[in-house]
Amino acid sequence: MKNKKKETVEIEIPSKAIRVKHATCPRGHSLMDEEHPINGYPSITVQAKVADKEGLIHLDPVYGSYKNVPEFEVKEGECVTMFCPECGLSLVENQTCDRCGAPMFVIYLPHGGVIEACTRNGCQFHNLKFTESEEMGKKLFEDTMLDVSLKDLNH
Repeated sequence: MKNKKKETVEIEIPSKAIRVKHATCPRGHSLMDEEHPINGYPSITVQAKVADKEGLIHLDPVYGSYKNVPEFEVKEGECVTMFCPECGLSLVENQTCDRCGAPMFVIYLPHGGVIEACTRNGCQFHNLKFTESEEMGKKLFEDTMLDVSLKDLNH
């Protein structure tokens, strides 16, 4: 399916219906932290910096839940710069939030997925994207009652 035009498909799911089990930095280092669970699940832990403060922030692994736990105070409206705690690579990308204009950060999921989220404390704008959609498409069509099959899409 290389060289084919890609389409955007929006899927609405209930808030808190998906839990991130595996998240990495762009270099593949795991961000999952079993030692700091949130709601009984391993958190997604990043190194963070705000002005002169620096430390870890444990992010809620439940998509759409915002029970994040910083090791230092982050005031409402402050933007947080995030890094991989293992290699120090910045997780902030060259994108801005559609709601508030702050920089966005990204964490990588298995099989080509990413979660993009706003770096501004209090802004809850985020996206879940599957960049390698063939596997996701197979799962979608296997698990739903659509009138179309994958072979129909390839013609």
